[in-house]
Amino acid sequence: MEKSSAALLFGRLEAHWPESRTAEHASVVLCQRVARLLDETARRALSPLDLSFTEFEVLAALRSGPPPHEMIPSELYEAVLISSGGLTKVMKGLEARELIERPTCAANDDRRRRPIRLTAAGRALAENAIAMLLDAYHGRLAAAGFSKADLAAGNAFLERFLKALETAGRD
Repeated sequence: MEKSSAALLFGRLEAHWPESRTAEHASVVLCQRVARLLDETARRALSPLDLSFTEFEVLAALRSGPPPHEMIPSELYEAVLISSGGLTKVMKGLEARELIERPTCAANDDRRRRPIRLTAAGRALAENAIAMLLDAYHGRLAAAGFSKADLAAGNAFLERFLKALETAGRD
């Protein structure tokens, strides 16, 4: 069995820089590697739809709300964890493809308060994309031998881990 890139890194650290080989460092490296692998899986799954993962996140965030599936920019910004400049660029692309719309407003209205709404085409694409993404994730995780119980245990730990990191250092 081939060693993972994380295992190779840990081996090099152990041999040549042992003081950097801590549990905290290992946790960060492992989370980053898992995130990269899942990002790669998502990119491949969404590629046939000509949709980036960030574009999918925006559509999915809008779809996850009640009809008419809309949010103001600050809500969307928080939901997708992207810079405001990056979100503006993504929204312009989605709007050009008629996947989202922004209702017109008076010239003196604050654009930051104008809702961003999912169109019917955007909703259909989001629903198609989630089906393809879930299928890809299922395939990757099943091929790795994970059972539903394994995933439930992993999810419980990751939820605790994430909650702790999100609340730590907010003083």
